[in-house]
Amino acid sequence: MIDTSMILAGKILIVDDQSANVQLLEMMLQRAGYLQVTSTMDPTSVCKLHLKNSYDLILLDLHMPGMDGFQVMEELKIIEKDNYLPVLVITAQPSQKLRALQSGAKDFISKPFDRSEVLTRIHNMLEVRLLNEECKSHTRLLEDLVRERTIDLRKSEEMFRELAANIPEALWIRDTEQQTIQYVNPAWQNLSGLFAVQGDPLTKVYDIIHPDDLPWIAHNRRRGSEPQTSAEYRIVRADQSIRWVHARTFPIANPTGHVPWVVEIIEDITQRREVERQLVHLARHDVLTGLPNRMLLYESLRDALLRAEQDQMVVSVLLLDIDHFKNVNDTLGHTTGDVLLQEFAVRLATCLRPGDVVGRLGGDEFAVIVLTPANGHGAIDVATRIQIALQDPIAMEGQDVPVTASIGIASCPTDTCNLETLLRYADAAMYDAKASGRNAFRCYTPELNARAMAKSDIESALRLALTRDEFVLHYQPKMQIDTGKWTSAEALIRWNRPGHGLVSPVAFVPMLEEMGLIVPVGAWVIDTACRQIRDWELSGLGQIRVAVNVSSRQVREPRFVSDVAEILRDRRIDPTLLEFEITESTLMAHGESTNIALRNLKDMGISISIDDFGTGYSNLAYLKRFLVDTLKIDIAFIRDVTTNADDATIAIAIINMAHSLRLKVVAEGVETREQLEFLRVHGCDEIQGYLLSKPLPAKELAAKFRQVILHGTRQQPAARPPRRSAAHAQH
Repeated sequence: MIDTSMILAGKILIVDDQSANVQLLEMMLQRAGYLQVTSTMDPTSVCKLHLKNSYDLILLDLHMPGMDGFQVMEELKIIEKDNYLPVLVITAQPSQKLRALQSGAKDFISKPFDRSEVLTRIHNMLEVRLLNEECKSHTRLLEDLVRERTIDLRKSEEMFRELAANIPEALWIRDTEQQTIQYVNPAWQNLSGLFAVQGDPLTKVYDIIHPDDLPWIAHNRRRGSEPQTSAEYRIVRADQSIRWVHARTFPIANPTGHVPWVVEIIEDITQRREVERQLVHLARHDVLTGLPNRMLLYESLRDALLRAEQDQMVVSVLLLDIDHFKNVNDTLGHTTGDVLLQEFAVRLATCLRPGDVVGRLGGDEFAVIVLTPANGHGAIDVATRIQIALQDPIAMEGQDVPVTASIGIASCPTDTCNLETLLRYADAAMYDAKASGRNAFRCYTPELNARAMAKSDIESALRLALTRDEFVLHYQPKMQIDTGKWTSAEALIRWNRPGHGLVSPVAFVPMLEEMGLIVPVGAWVIDTACRQIRDWELSGLGQIRVAVNVSSRQVREPRFVSDVAEILRDRRIDPTLLEFEITESTLMAHGESTNIALRNLKDMGISISIDDFGTGYSNLAYLKRFLVDTLKIDIAFIRDVTTNADDATIAIAIINMAHSLRLKVVAEGVETREQLEFLRVHGCDEIQGYLLSKPLPAKELAAKFRQVILHGTRQQPAARPPRRSAAHAQH
């Protein structure tokens, strides 16, 4: 039996030329409890290390300079006498996986790493490896015993029978001259479910072999003079159940060299074969949903494209993203998100026709392959069925969660018959469906590809923007209404993209969120704002409090609070000069962990402000629960506050409610003196907007602050600017 301690004690070698990958895998394995993990970045040393240490598992990167993974496996084959390579390949190219398996690898893991997948596959491979070694060791021992005993059998047949009757493996002996059964042990009878005695014809044994395996097994057995043979095949027991067995045969020669008998030792390997089958299934199916994974989907799409070409049919690919899936993870947690993905997969499966294929590409992205006659509309029909199937919400944790999907469709031969291009076109159509408001499907058009290329261009530029120091901060002042003093400023990020000038955050911040770059960029914003606070103070301008927008993703980072504390120490900033503005959705996401983070920030002296108040959950309960200092009335309610009675009522209600909870109120987007006077009359504390100033670079804002100080405590607002459209984003 293979227990967990034996698996965790397995010797593992990591081979990768990228130190970051090596460190990540070493940390992942060590945290999982593996005790013997070593690594090398030199592929030429693998065989030498394996000869010395006999590793149970080698994690092998396929693409390395000087000597790639395929060359390493060829060298390993030379030193692995039984040609069993304990290799788990690492690759970011799905197209290389089949070749790797054909080259001798037993399984593979994909880049970027999925921790659960990596540990599962490593555990399963080590278990199979140890089982294999245990079986080989046991079998070698058994063969040695049989050989030793067959010498003594000439002296004492009773000794042989006692031995054979007590070994756990099935054993039988055939008479090569008479073509009869010479002996079967009890284990053979238990395995086969049949009874046989000496002198029975060989058909008694052959009859239990599976009909599909019988011809080649019978052929091999006729070659009984060969030193040794081995084979794996199926037997059909008397109760019609099927078992996989591994059989080793070897001849027993007499002193003259004649071979009167052939011994066959049979081991039941059904469990091992099932483990191998499960490994193959896991390699081609998504663990969470059970659907085909990316690799199997690509194989199915290749087959469909070949069939379409032969039979003059249309192949369509539907790419689907669950709308606002990130919100489910943020508010209800990843466990609930997994349940939603499973239910979504079930509903997708009900929409398919015979021959259609559905799979999960990763995250909340799914794909459907539809094959229809040249004049059919199968893709549109399936997309419509999916929309109908998603009309009913999904019940989770006692509440109904509405679920919709954005679907992109591309077809061969209408659009392209190249697999990669077809998927890229479907992806472009899916993003067009998202941009059009979601819960829709769109078919590919050439214009969509142009937009997709532009989006890809922006994403590529954003990945380099931070390292190239292309982000800048502008600052917009805030004013106390009752005194006219400029009290603080909000830090607003801009992207100074080469060749494009300053880019508004509306155009790139959502993409930072989508790409997972919001955490490092957000950390840069906090550090830069703190550095600016210090610079202003040292320049004699005084202590100016700065507000920084913080995303839900940042707050959920385990090191967020400690990183902020480190920045404050490094920049020597009074924490009371820093304010974090968060949205209502951020406040509600992962409520308890968010609450703890905000408490720690408050304990440091940092102020917390709710940005865009009134546009999100607007739940009064969380204002009591969370330690909030300020509410910012969203511009949507300020824009028409002097002309729209409903907006005026909402603004007044927010001010009164905030003051009753001892919270400060800031109105953003103030552009006219009439708006300022309205807010003054109704007790709003501060304003921010173009009436004071547009967001400015730090030096220009400092000059304005000095002008305010020079002209006294009360700053005359700027001349009334032109009315700004609703689409204009001050942030």
